[in-house]
Amino acid sequence: MKRVLTVLIAALVAVAFFSCKENSLEKQRQNELKKLDEFLRAHYSDVVRRPSGLYYIELQAGTGDSIKIGDQVQIYYSLKNLDEEVILETTGFSDGFRFDPMSLVVLHPNDLGSSAQAVNEIRALHEALTYMKKGTRSKMIFDSALGFGQYGSYGIGGFTSLIMEVEVYKVFPAQTPEE
Repeated sequence: MKRVLTVLIAALVAVAFFSCKENSLEKQRQNELKKLDEFLRAHYSDVVRRPSGLYYIELQAGTGDSIKIGDQVQIYYSLKNLDEEVILETTGFSDGFRFDPMSLVVLHPNDLGSSAQAVNEIRALHEALTYMKKGTRSKMIFDSALGFGQYGSYGIGGFTSLIMEVEVYKVFPAQTPEE
């Protein structure tokens, strides 16, 4: 009887702990979405939200075919927080220099994990690339669900909305079996 009571108390404590943790995570998520909404109303009131939650703004049109899933691309990028402080970038991008672009294969966002551990895993980036062509320059704004998730990465805290500016430098179309 004493053992059953101990197990029951332990179970209740565990449920209470995880319930509080879930409430805390939900509160952090709601705070993030509130800050993002305030930022968008103040700076980008006319931008349209895509079904995934991505806010995509084309700054400069590109040429050629649209990028497809499986294509390899080279891009220049800057990643900023909502205070517009640069967190990561390809060398010199924000200052107008062009050194080493980042290369990646464009994947379907659903083929990526639920939260990125590296820039090339950001779901918002892969989705946005499918709207772009060689030479396109765009800005995307997205919440943590399309970025680094509830845990964060690169010193970026969890539940952090981000701004990413991207320029497509080169596109290498995926090879089909008959090519």
